[in-house]
Amino acid sequence: MEKFIKELEEELFRTKPKDLEVVGFRKKNIATKLGEIKIKRRLYKKKNSKNDYIFLLDDKLNIRKGRRVSGEYLKLLVSLSSMLSFRQVEEVIEEAGFPSLSHATIHKEVREFGERESKRIEYEREKVFTEGKLQVGGKKEKDLLFIEADGIMVSSQEDKERMEIKVGVVHEGWNYETPAKSRRRLKNPKVVMGMYKDADSFWEEFSSEISKEYDLTNTQVVLNGDGASWIQETAKDYFPGLIVQLDRFHIKKDVSRHFGYEIAEGLYKVLQEGEVQAFLDTLESLIWEAKTKEKQKQQHKLVKHYQKYKEHLLDYRYRLPEKLKQKKKLYGMGVVEGYVDKNIARRMKNQGMSWSKKGAEAMAKILMLKHNKKLKERLNDEYYKIKSPIKVLKYRKRKYTGNCSNWLQAKMPVLYGVDSGKDWVKAIKQLVTV
Repeated sequence: MEKFIKELEEELFRTKPKDLEVVGFRKKNIATKLGEIKIKRRLYKKKNSKNDYIFLLDDKLNIRKGRRVSGEYLKLLVSLSSMLSFRQVEEVIEEAGFPSLSHATIHKEVREFGERESKRIEYEREKVFTEGKLQVGGKKEKDLLFIEADGIMVSSQEDKERMEIKVGVVHEGWNYETPAKSRRRLKNPKVVMGMYKDADSFWEEFSSEISKEYDLTNTQVVLNGDGASWIQETAKDYFPGLIVQLDRFHIKKDVSRHFGYEIAEGLYKVLQEGEVQAFLDTLESLIWEAKTKEKQKQQHKLVKHYQKYKEHLLDYRYRLPEKLKQKKKLYGMGVVEGYVDKNIARRMKNQGMSWSKKGAEAMAKILMLKHNKKLKERLNDEYYKIKSPIKVLKYRKRKYTGNCSNWLQAKMPVLYGVDSGKDWVKAIKQLVTV
């Protein structure tokens, strides 16, 4: 491969534009899954220009500035980095016999991929909302669609405050995973996650991703999430007729923490039976039994929060139109916690990990693509591939358009002269008539 690259470099030098001049040579190493390729190429500068420099070889083979790995090797690094820390990836590739890379280099290559994919998704989001409304692009129509949202806090390298990664899961309902019908799985789940400057940015991206697959014109959307305002309030602006439900897991956990486990168990059953007012009245009456003012203050704050979102306390199954209740077998919601643990927490919170804002966003987008089974597709994008010098050379070979037979018309008078019968002339004749 180094030989072919060198040949291509010389070919590019021979056919370089007249306005380019060579200012020197530069070396570069590219790590591939089969080994490391060492290349030496010319740096060119445009004449009468101070800062216009170019590597013709890099441009022809699609070798980006600062790039250290080939496209196929990048696939391996990104895939491993979605499961392991960068230091662990460094150890794995070394043990497996691949070209050694430092964890800093692995981090740089993987983060660059994640950042570029994040910008691509951001561009698509802005394109969808240029007219201030959602443009329907998907063709799949569903009577009912389920959304779950949550946030996870990760440690920041830049300050003491933690950063929130917002997560949204959309699915079409449930299927049984086993013939015995003992376990259910989500039907066609899709995840959106990342760092967002505000709630609107998240819901714009989320609705943009959904619109690629679904036409929501006649769809009833149900949202389940904790008490965060970006879930309970902002989402309504993006899904007309949205049914919002406070997540049962969080309700049970919060009531248990502030009022006790037994009370939480009893009131959870009351809430599941649709008795929202009885649930609120009972909690409010229990505030005065708190042993300390601080405990009383915390209980009052929780009850006030539930009163604010009173309509969201009622299970979504009580609020669906009758025609939808009869069409499907419906279950309780609350899967987002598992998705957060599986897709983010295991990778981004282990062993006291901390992240920069850009690094966290890049990894979140990689995990999102992986879950949605689009990571391989994106890694196969032409942008990440280094072109084969063999193919480039093949197409750069110049064709001779003249008469190739002219040189064959030459004559040797000795063959027909007075010595034509001699042995040495006969020998020459045999040679030139091969």
